[in-house]
Amino acid sequence: MFRTRSVVLVLVLLGLVLLAGALPAFAQSKVKLTVWGRDLPDDDPAHQYIKKVVEGFQAANPDIELDYVALGDPGLMDKVKVVMASGSGMPDIFQSWGGSVMGGYADAGRLLDLTEELAHIECSEAAKGAMTWKGKVYGVAPFFAVAGVFLNEPVFEELGLTVPTTVEELEAVADTLLANGIQPFACGARDLWPTLALYMYLVDRYGGIDAFEKARSRQIRFDSEPFVLAAQKYQDWVKKGYFGETPLSEAYGDAQVSMAIGLAAMHVTGSWMCAQYSDPEFTDQTLGFYPFPEMPGGKGKLTDIMGQTDIGFAASITAADKVDAVVRFMEYAMSVEACSADPGRICSVPGVPAPSRLTQMAAEVFGTAEAIQFWWDQDLPPAVTTPLNTTIQSFFMPETDVKQALAAYEDLVAAALGPVK
Repeated sequence: MFRTRSVVLVLVLLGLVLLAGALPAFAQSKVKLTVWGRDLPDDDPAHQYIKKVVEGFQAANPDIELDYVALGDPGLMDKVKVVMASGSGMPDIFQSWGGSVMGGYADAGRLLDLTEELAHIECSEAAKGAMTWKGKVYGVAPFFAVAGVFLNEPVFEELGLTVPTTVEELEAVADTLLANGIQPFACGARDLWPTLALYMYLVDRYGGIDAFEKARSRQIRFDSEPFVLAAQKYQDWVKKGYFGETPLSEAYGDAQVSMAIGLAAMHVTGSWMCAQYSDPEFTDQTLGFYPFPEMPGGKGKLTDIMGQTDIGFAASITAADKVDAVVRFMEYAMSVEACSADPGRICSVPGVPAPSRLTQMAAEVFGTAEAIQFWWDQDLPPAVTTPLNTTIQSFFMPETDVKQALAAYEDLVAAALGPVK
């Protein structure tokens, strides 16, 4: 009996030794997934989706080690450009806005084709299209953003103003606001990129939805008529004081505060602001979201909408041996559970309710879109995106000859993409 127990004890001890020896090997077999994103997964209301993705995915997938790195903005874009150019140091997954910038990475062989692996994930056609390049799908886009006019409804009501549907009506509204001591538009011109959405709309309203695509594909120049007319209109509004007395000193955060306290009455920007502009702790103003007006005699339509992926994820070729882990991350990023954590964006996943009235209004504007123009600074090569925003910022200087500024930008584009054919 004693001998039998001794044998059993030896076997148990041997088993424990073998198991202990196996544990390091088990730990080493855990897949590590490196993800680069923009936002910290913290308690900031605007970061709740990312926080849910990081924490929820890790909890649901204990066999995968998630290394999420928050790089901020523009840190994310800048670092992705560097590693994609060199082909080394790439993350497995990175936050992407899709478009031709992502397409350039795909053309360079830096991205992982997930067309078949992601085919079962349900989303809007616009979101799927944003993460598709030359027929291949490289990621997912849980949220979309569209630019429109955030408008202070009580101020409009008090002054007897109606929501403008034409640019002429918009100018009449702006003149009335100025006469009553209210800044018509918040912008944030100091930060460069916030000036782009309004210029995109003006170019579209003058030249139509294909004006930019013709310039990008080198059929027309960037100093052709619709671009010049739009720049002249922009500069005219600056001279009239529509953006305040010192618009180049106003950062994007300042623009948000101007709307929050009722100093400015309108803000042409993206629907990512729906959460903050709905937050009673940020503002006591009641804001609405409306489409940008049409231009009488112009080619653009009210249903031409400027917008793109707000949050998307693309996979790099580095993750070629981790496809299962990548797909599981993409699935969770597109889940109702994760997406429902976001407080304000337009979601491309079926079954996720709009979290606020503003988001619902933005979603309705998005729903009317017959054509969507991606952000130009995401749809042009990186070499000419910063000069684009710098050129638009120059419109805020009254002494700028906008036609000459656009001609100089055209020279840069011609050097990068070739001359007009």
